[in-house]
Amino acid sequence: MTGKVEHFGEFRGQPVERVWLDNGRGLRAAVLNWGGVLQDLTLDVDGAARSLVLNFDEFTDYPAKSPYFGAMVGRFGNRIGGAAFELDGERFEVDPNEAGRNHLHGGLTGWGKRLWRIEAADVDSVTLGITSADGEMGYPGEVEARVVYRLIADALVIEMTAETTRPTPINMVHHTYWNLDGGGSIEGHALELDADRYLPTDEEQIPTGEILPVEGTVFDFRQRRRIDAAGTADYDHCMVLTDKPGVRPVAALVSGDGRVEMHLSSDQPGVQFYTGFKMDITGKGGRKIGPRSGLCLETEGFPDAPNKPQFPSSILRPGETYRHLMAHKFRVQEG
Repeated sequence: MTGKVEHFGEFRGQPVERVWLDNGRGLRAAVLNWGGVLQDLTLDVDGAARSLVLNFDEFTDYPAKSPYFGAMVGRFGNRIGGAAFELDGERFEVDPNEAGRNHLHGGLTGWGKRLWRIEAADVDSVTLGITSADGEMGYPGEVEARVVYRLIADALVIEMTAETTRPTPINMVHHTYWNLDGGGSIEGHALELDADRYLPTDEEQIPTGEILPVEGTVFDFRQRRRIDAAGTADYDHCMVLTDKPGVRPVAALVSGDGRVEMHLSSDQPGVQFYTGFKMDITGKGGRKIGPRSGLCLETEGFPDAPNKPQFPSSILRPGETYRHLMAHKFRVQEG
């Protein structure tokens, strides 16, 4: 059985398609081939579908206004300081698309802003592929990347892979903004993170290179607590996950009304925790998407890793396969 595919818009003269997935147990997803975007994810709560992610209803808002809602960003998600790095003795300059100085989410036309191929679509899964040319956005090597979105019994599983013809940095990052209440602020959500350290940043949000303990700071979410319990809800930092091999639980998020829980597992060393405090968006029909309307939990390699030899390496070499898995498991609590 194939998944439902429908026309969603046009991008530079090419069709934008939306693929609908359904696990048959109250969990449904919509995925765009533009940006590899998870455009919607709904869960049945009290017999009604509750949307758990921030999105736009019309495609035209995505290229014009989206702060990477649901996007698959790359080739290197998060930031590279100075929009440059040295690799095997050669200096590479990448697109300085943030404040004209730093590199963010793969550049101005990174993977989260391009059309992907729909390689396979079933009722509960879709596979997207993209080819990134040698030299694109300044990166070395031609890269073939894929992402698979799959709905299983009670979870959304996202699997990312990539291969390259030359050594190159790879950090594929899924950038959904979650709101498990289906609206309002995320400040009352409760969060737990299996992270005992974090990466401090400079004024441009580039990691300083230090790895500091969360104990005694507002970054300590080792025990589940409201996001605003420490007197702030403004976070945009890479949390350093407990060093355990393979896929392991890394975060738990509970809606403000206590009805929906999301448990996140991954195989990555970090998770970017961003509370969307910079957002101030007006969509079609005057719909407002304001600060702290959604939060991101982006499992990832460390930002600016190509310039920080003390961080886990982000370099992919020919003959290797980059792999990144994240699973979001949902549970509805009785009302």
